[in-house]
Amino acid sequence: MLNELIPPSDYQHRNGFSNENIVHSLTDEEKPEVEQNLIQMLDKKDDELIGETLAIMKSTKSLPILQKRLECARNPTSKIFWASYINEINGGSEEMKLIALNETDNVTEKYSQIGIFHQLAKFNDTRINEKIRNFINHKDYLIAYNARVSLGIDTAELVNNERIRNETENKKWWEIWKN
Repeated sequence: MLNELIPPSDYQHRNGFSNENIVHSLTDEEKPEVEQNLIQMLDKKDDELIGETLAIMKSTKSLPILQKRLECARNPTSKIFWASYINEINGGSEEMKLIALNETDNVTEKYSQIGIFHQLAKFNDTRINEKIRNFINHKDYLIAYNARVSLGIDTAELVNNERIRNETENKKWWEIWKN
């Protein structure tokens, strides 16, 4: 059961992986045992999927270890993720929102930015959403697209503009002059 919930931490096993349906299918008898095992695993291994799983379970028993992971986090992306799990379990936390708000500006690498938009949107905070909104017209298509999706903003125009741009870039110079 735990191997299904928490597969190996590599691209092959985790890319596109979600265990939410597995978590929701746990019986009342299975939940406490799984919760305890996940807490023990997280105590030994810094693994955000374990934190996410405990947040889905709304595990208040995991709050001390999640807080420990947050305090040990060395980069802003990790801090945002750990704070979001604590925020989710608590049903909102001004302290966790402030951590996310302050750390967002420290995330400057493209794929890290893309990775945090959906996590930030989970805070459901107007100040944080405004920070995401700053990226909805970003020159980088992936950044703009993911910022929009995380906020539930329609992407049809953005996708169409990117398609047109790609078609133009892929034409030979003499094909551009024909039109």
